Amino acid sequence: MNLDGNGFHVEIELLEAAARNMDELVAGQDNSELSELPGASESYGHADLLSALTEFCDRWSVGLDALCDRATRMSYSLAETAKAYREADQAGADALSVDPGLDAVQPPTTIPGMGR
Repeated sequence: MNLDGNGFHVEIELLEAAARNMDELVAGQDNSELSELPGASESYGHADLLSALTEFCDRWSVGLDALCDRATRMSYSLAETAKAYREADQAGADALSVDPGLDAVQPPTTIPGMGR
């Protein structure tokens, strides 16, 4: 559904799809902990390398959590915006359930003062 106005155009389905995509991205990260990435210390051959990678993963894990929180908020906002557009469109449709200009286009079969 497209909503057009003076200087803007909204495709509600795209807002809803973007919200779903954001949710999927967050869900994909929920069970992924970077702190589990380094693995066993024997794999590195040097304790400092393992320590540096562990610190890097821990910091990035915090950053990813923050990004996921933002994505969750954006998803919610996109979904609520789409919902508001749908509600506004429905309210307009409900208000115009009958075309107010219908009588002007299709006059009644009998016109007062005429023999028709």
